[in-house]
Amino acid sequence: MIHAVPLVWYMVKGTQGLQKMRKEFEAENEGVTIPTQVWWLANPRAIRERRQIGEIAASSVVFVGKGSKLVKGLVKKGIKAVGVWYRVGAYTNAGPDNRCELRCGWGHIENKCSSKPTCGYCSGHHQTSDHKCNVVGCTAKQGSLCGHTLEKSPNCKGNHIAFSNRCAKKTEAAKAARQSK
Repeated sequence: MIHAVPLVWYMVKGTQGLQKMRKEFEAENEGVTIPTQVWWLANPRAIRERRQIGEIAASSVVFVGKGSKLVKGLVKKGIKAVGVWYRVGAYTNAGPDNRCELRCGWGHIENKCSSKPTCGYCSGHHQTSDHKCNVVGCTAKQGSLCGHTLEKSPNCKGNHIAFSNRCAKKTEAAKAARQSK
């Protein structure tokens, strides 16, 4: 995802502006191949309307980068077009079977979550990565599950961890994902 793309340069009739942008990205950034079309993150009609009333002058676009090494490099340094550097962010499309690392719920990811952290092991008010055993002498590392933990799913309240195959909410999420494909 590329942020703050000037609409005056690329928001033209049809997809000509986005095709031009794609060619410029590939021409000005060594090793960058964009195998698919570039598209606006928001609805193009809504972007045009907001531009016409002076509400916005730039928007974000999404493209598929070929290879995780390339994408990580672009996120780190940005991408250049017409001599201008743009900030790049990784875009993750969340489906019903995506699990939030912050509160261990299904159907969204942590960067879209506004809830307080919930542990996937014990349902405590901390992230799973911060879970630790309170039993003196336990050698389990922080963020690990040990035999002393009373397992409790924050999703269905069952006696298992949030990502267990025994969790009814995980089963529901997996079924919804299969049905949406």
